[in-house]
Amino acid sequence: MAACEACVADNGSLTGEAIGIARLRERSARLLADATTLVVPSEDTASRMRRHFPGLEPLVRPHEDDAAIPEPPPPTPRDGRCVVCVVGGIGAQKGYNVLLACARDAAHRALPLDFVLVGSSIDDARLLATARVFVTGSYERREAVTLIRAQAASLGFLPSIWPETWCLALTDVWQAGLRAAVFDLGAPAERVRRTGRGFVLPSGLPARSINNALVAAVGLSRHEGH
Repeated sequence: MAACEACVADNGSLTGEAIGIARLRERSARLLADATTLVVPSEDTASRMRRHFPGLEPLVRPHEDDAAIPEPPPPTPRDGRCVVCVVGGIGAQKGYNVLLACARDAAHRALPLDFVLVGSSIDDARLLATARVFVTGSYERREAVTLIRAQAASLGFLPSIWPETWCLALTDVWQAGLRAAVFDLGAPAERVRRTGRGFVLPSGLPARSINNALVAAVGLSRHEGH
């Protein structure tokens, strides 16, 4: 609890309310206790809720059937490079700093690695300044799969640093025919492990190690850019 309070004090809250962690949990516990049925989209979400609110028994009902999505082919390089597609509106929680650090590391080490952001970010200019990121701009959800396919990428990467409850962008990546790299957090890691359609990276992995894993996933050496 103390760690959560310290985090909010340092980084602020997205709730827009002046309410402490303890009071927020107490209020949430009362609301959830009154619910006739509690439905969540992933087992990870259910386990987190049970941990914070003992006695709850959430029903797990996924938003989509992952098994119905065709199996993506193995990742391959494009023109001798690993082209990685990142999808969505990338803010701090969605991994903006991770993406920026990876792009800078790729440029610094002259790796055969480029990133395409299908979407936008909180600061596109810094990403573009690395000369390793191309940004398509914002899009409608119905356009996502077509836009991802148009990039002819080697691999998808969802750099989110919070435990997402489902992750629609992961569905879009798979439907576009790409495997995905995700961090060991939340529903994305659960879904990738269950389907085998990608790989899971340790949370907090430095940019250098992330890039090495991405390049290796398509069969390239991290030294091929030199």
